[in-house]
Amino acid sequence: MLIFWIIAAAIVLSIFTPTDSSPSATRIVTEHRPRATVAKPIIRATKTPKTVARATAESAAPACYRHEQVWLTGRMNIRQRPSTSARILGNTAYGERYAVAGSRQGDAYCWLDIEPGWVAVTNLVSASKPPAPTATSRSVAPQPASNNAVQQALAALQRLTVAPENRCSPYDSGDYDYPQSVESQIVGQMGGRIYGPYTGRTFANTRETDIEHIVARSEAHDSGLCAANVQTREAFSRDLLNLTLAAPELNRHQKIAKDFAEWVPPRNKCWYADRIIKVKSKYRLSVDSREKAALENALLACSSVAMAM
Repeated sequence: MLIFWIIAAAIVLSIFTPTDSSPSATRIVTEHRPRATVAKPIIRATKTPKTVARATAESAAPACYRHEQVWLTGRMNIRQRPSTSARILGNTAYGERYAVAGSRQGDAYCWLDIEPGWVAVTNLVSASKPPAPTATSRSVAPQPASNNAVQQALAALQRLTVAPENRCSPYDSGDYDYPQSVESQIVGQMGGRIYGPYTGRTFANTRETDIEHIVARSEAHDSGLCAANVQTREAFSRDLLNLTLAAPELNRHQKIAKDFAEWVPPRNKCWYADRIIKVKSKYRLSVDSREKAALENALLACSSVAMAM
């Protein structure tokens, strides 16, 4: 009888005691390990915003993720090199798309190398499609300054000398003489149309217009030409780059000698800002801080600098 009970107890123990080598335990381990191994590469390949946010937050990371193209949100500085102390070339705008050549970690930011320069990524969304703007974004964000000519104007603006206007010698309009014949050249530039770009008005004949200097002669004098010779002043006065047509009441009583911070035309504002920068760059004229800020803010809202006819 004792032997019988011993045998029965052994059978019960063999049934209910677990082993360390069961097939189900082995299957769980072998399926879990590969997931842990491939999780991070999969996240990188999809370039999700969460992955980028983690890369930018960890300033100790050796490098940032590489992208072929990205959509940027908000207004960010486009700098000459990946440093917050580098010269600003322009700004991005809401929902702007860029091709990205590379990326770099530095200054506790993830820096992306885009076509115009470098941006510190604080706002980055999926490379697949643009973001849906929120009500707040639509109300405060400027329109994209994506046109190449706009970007070139912004970059040229950054290269201009910023200085207060200074009349280093007396101003005499006789030093800035120009022939009446330039009027026909201006009309010729516009395909024979007698057109005033400031208002969009087409005139019946040139007797209804004034020859208008986009950068006024006295303003140019106070921005650097006061130290130039007579030949340079005359070249400036006759340069078609700086000439257009305007109604006399606008030219003589509204614009007069005002700069961009003081007067902006009702039409063709982007073309006007771009032309001012081109003229000031050509003759190495300065801008004061208020004019520079006004030009930059205007261009950031431009998608083109072409003249609307």
